[in-house]
Amino acid sequence: MGVLSGQHVPRFDGLGNCIVCNVPCTAMNYLVNDGKKYCTGCWVEEKNPTHPELEKIKEDVSSAVSVWKCLKWYREDRKLPNGPYSYKK
Repeated sequence: MGVLSGQHVPRFDGLGNCIVCNVPCTAMNYLVNDGKKYCTGCWVEEKNPTHPELEKIKEDVSSAVSVWKCLKWYREDRKLPNGPYSYKK
């Protein structure tokens, strides 16, 4: 085992953006086809433009972005331990 150099260290840059509408991709709301990321709304619009729930799908994708980005604001719901102490009391 060697030392990891800068070019081999994995990093998380987020899930990327849809190439059509530039909406940030969130978990379970995007797919990759031929190396390009699509949100589910744009994919359905491209493959089935007459889908009866197309607007609802696009709205769900957009609302998922705001929920995903605001998760850090709700730490009161999921408390983190303070310091090196065990959280069990």
